[in-house]
Amino acid sequence: MVMLYLPDTNAFSRYMRGSDVRLVEMMNRHLPDLRLSVIVLAELEYGAAKRRDVPAFARRVEALRSLVNEAAFLDEDAIEFGKIRAHLETLKPNAQLIGGFDMLIAAQAVRMGATLVTGNTREFARVPGLLLENWQGG
Repeated sequence: MVMLYLPDTNAFSRYMRGSDVRLVEMMNRHLPDLRLSVIVLAELEYGAAKRRDVPAFARRVEALRSLVNEAAFLDEDAIEFGKIRAHLETLKPNAQLIGGFDMLIAAQAVRMGATLVTGNTREFARVPGLLLENWQGG
């Protein structure tokens, strides 16, 4: 069985910068098994649009798109998102939600049976059924 990995936005940003040797090594090792969520892509494109004065960032996003297979957001992901959000709202005290985009990415990973690669394991650990790995080296 092929293991799929769905890195979050911060993981891909660190990868594109090349500043985290361990993360870069792990992503390169698992490159055929990585998927680029369209939600993550949207966040990266937003970053590129904000940084028009840094065209290298936009070039890195484009290079990433050619390197990693994209994962479309499906109806099933929306259903999973609804379940995740409803669950997180029940956690006490004061509903322990995570960011909206993070919930969408988590829902996609759960539906795909993929492992979410993130440095933010503390928040994502609240999502039931979500597989997590932290490849960051520090």
